[in-house]
Amino acid sequence: MKQLLLYLSVFLLASSCYDDLGNYEYTELNNVTVDSISTQWYEKYSYADTLKIDPVLHLALGGSEEHLKFEWKLMPLHAQYNKDSIPKEVQKAGYIIGKEKKLSYPLTEKPGDYAGFFYVKDTLTGISYKTDFYVRLRTAVSEGWMILCEEAGKARMDMISYTSENEKLVSHNIWKELDMELGKPYKLVYNYNRTYTSRLAYCEAGTFNLDPETLQPSEENNMLWQFSENPDKVEIVGGATMMNSDPKREIIVTSEGELYWRKYDDLMHGIQFTFPVNRLEKSTEYFKVSRYIGYRPHYDWNSATCSVILYDETNCRFLALESEGKQNSWGNTEYEAKDYPNELSFTGGTADYEAVTGKDLVHMEGNREGYVFAVLKTPESENYDIYGMITHPKYKVERTHYMRLLPANSDKITHFAFHPLFRTLYYATEQGDVWQFNLSTPEKKAEKILSFPNEHISVMKFQCPVAYVQYADWEKAREYWLYIASYDTTKEESVSGIFRMYDFPQQTSAPVLKQEINQLGKKSLFFEKINKMYKPLG
Repeated sequence: MKQLLLYLSVFLLASSCYDDLGNYEYTELNNVTVDSISTQWYEKYSYADTLKIDPVLHLALGGSEEHLKFEWKLMPLHAQYNKDSIPKEVQKAGYIIGKEKKLSYPLTEKPGDYAGFFYVKDTLTGISYKTDFYVRLRTAVSEGWMILCEEAGKARMDMISYTSENEKLVSHNIWKELDMELGKPYKLVYNYNRTYTSRLAYCEAGTFNLDPETLQPSEENNMLWQFSENPDKVEIVGGATMMNSDPKREIIVTSEGELYWRKYDDLMHGIQFTFPVNRLEKSTEYFKVSRYIGYRPHYDWNSATCSVILYDETNCRFLALESEGKQNSWGNTEYEAKDYPNELSFTGGTADYEAVTGKDLVHMEGNREGYVFAVLKTPESENYDIYGMITHPKYKVERTHYMRLLPANSDKITHFAFHPLFRTLYYATEQGDVWQFNLSTPEKKAEKILSFPNEHISVMKFQCPVAYVQYADWEKAREYWLYIASYDTTKEESVSGIFRMYDFPQQTSAPVLKQEINQLGKKSLFFEKINKMYKPLG
């Protein structure tokens, strides 16, 4: 009986509801569906690309879109709310990237995977419709050219990255959102190693090791923390990581001419720089070391005991940073780094000059063949001389070249660059001209090959690739290109920078312009090539 009464109650309740429903009027909702948003990943480059999405809306009952409101959000795929940091609503608001139907958002987020959401709200009904999408941000700053510029008296970093031989990305002002003051830019130093100090930016505020993923400086990466005495500021103007010395070592030079070095193994274990070593071993007299360091810039087992060539600006002489070989119990030679530079003793060779020159060093660089070329200027004159030497195993240095540079210009020389293969020197002048001097025919004067009226040449150099990377053929060919950075003095500073690349098919041939990139930052246009890097495991 109880079961029958239960069924009867359910029937009466259902009938009552049916009668109630009949008393209402129904309005069909103008549902919104979204089209033209990809279901695949949007592959973009941070600091370089703009996320552009133009959705197509379909209203079930038609009509205008005037009563619709829009909102775009982009958040890390694994974002979590941290209750101890900021209010939840504030955190959510930080993910909003647009409030218009059509999205055009310059991407400045860190590289990674992101979830995107497109909300359409019907203000008449209060109902919101959501469409999901996904964005994968890669970094355009892990490989390519760093361009350190000056804009409004402050440091700015641009970036040129190549995805293939003919495709490139140009990232402007990747430090735009930086929450620290760097002041004026001075120099970039790239040490070609795969550990801590590899990308150094020297600015008015000090020297900072740039984050390997984003190239952003930070107080945590201020190089002063790498010194045991913790100075107020570190100004690093030159450096090298010597993979072809035994033991391997990292070398830096400060703006005051102080020389520091530490073993590469110590670097990997976080051991700091201790004290300057710019004096001879048994002397208490410190001298000023040039920022130019002469060495074979590639790791080569056959040359693993080559000298590092330095220049003493106080006493105008070449020096060598070497190691001392000792036989171990197995009869093999082991090398212990000498703490201080030594007076350079040449083994002879085809040229004839002493290590003490009495001249001012204005440029020095090494190439992959083991040659080190230097340009020296006689004080209180306009005479320039070219010195050449080659580094051999077991710390032997042989003299190979000595000649007078015969310039054909009257204006001031500002930059030098030696071709990595041809025996040719290129130099730039204050007036924006580039000259070529052939070391094979030193009796002939230099020849003007390029001219940039109204431009100031900031940097001119060749770029040797590192040895631990497998390069494509088109990348290898660019080792022999001449790279010139300048700025147009007649243009607005934010777009006045120019970066040009030239090839020389033959030693005496005219330069061929391969690429030109405009509208970069102004003035102090220092640049360095970041080569492909391996991420450390763990």
